[in-house]
Amino acid sequence: MKAAVYGGEHEVQVTDVPKPSISGSSEALVKVTLGAICGSDLHIYHGNIPISPGKVLGHEFVGVVEDVGAEVKRFKPGDRVVSSFFTSCGHCAYCRKGWFNQCVDKATFGFGEYYGDLGGGQSEYVVVPLADHSMEPIPSGMSDEQAIFVGDILATGYFGAERAEITPGDSVAVIGAGPVGLMATMCAQLFGPARTFVVDMVESRLEIAQELGGIPINAKDVHPVSAIQEQTGGLGADSSIECVGAAPAVDTAIRSVRGGGTISMVGVPSVVTGEFPYLDIWLKS
Repeated sequence: MKAAVYGGEHEVQVTDVPKPSISGSSEALVKVTLGAICGSDLHIYHGNIPISPGKVLGHEFVGVVEDVGAEVKRFKPGDRVVSSFFTSCGHCAYCRKGWFNQCVDKATFGFGEYYGDLGGGQSEYVVVPLADHSMEPIPSGMSDEQAIFVGDILATGYFGAERAEITPGDSVAVIGAGPVGLMATMCAQLFGPARTFVVDMVESRLEIAQELGGIPINAKDVHPVSAIQEQTGGLGADSSIECVGAAPAVDTAIRSVRGGGTISMVGVPSVVTGEFPYLDIWLKS
């Protein structure tokens, strides 16, 4: 089959690799009908996440079930499915609390040995372990292009908004208006905030954020923390959602919230840089 294969820093090739097959009773073999490139794939491409050459990339995909293991009950061949970007068992202590991203059996597609060594979804076929809990059926009438958002960026954006503990009437600061930041902006509206500030430096992204209910703040034009404080009576936002993973964005997320506020961090760091602002976090409780 054809697959996008990592060859080393700044080297990815579409080449022939063996077609996978199920070997475990909880697995499903999925014929991929649509795959996507995530921002975190770029961390691998730039060599910031250490995986070995020869690994198949990609963790955002939808497809059609071709084969299932004996223990798979929710799916059968022919079902259209979208997979989470990571696997989860559904019954460990973390999963029972809804923390599926902390599952003891978690593995991430397309990240090589760095996160569980699963084959990636930028391929014609992919094996999904723990299929009953790692995949969801695609409703009839929903396109692949719509469903693919569910597996990663929409779910991540919702997770960020949910963990921000937004209550009706709150002010929220979303740091970063990339795909996840835009999803977080959209999902934040479900919790009834009065204002959702969105910080970025790309005007076209901020225009989309405004369409989704955000108040755009271009960090090239104004100091974002000062701008948020000015619009919140000097207090800062009630919560912030950090969607970049870079040290300056984390710093902005921390400094833009009021005392007693909540900081929700979903941006994927490629490298750890900068000093951790422990004093600011402690002072703001």
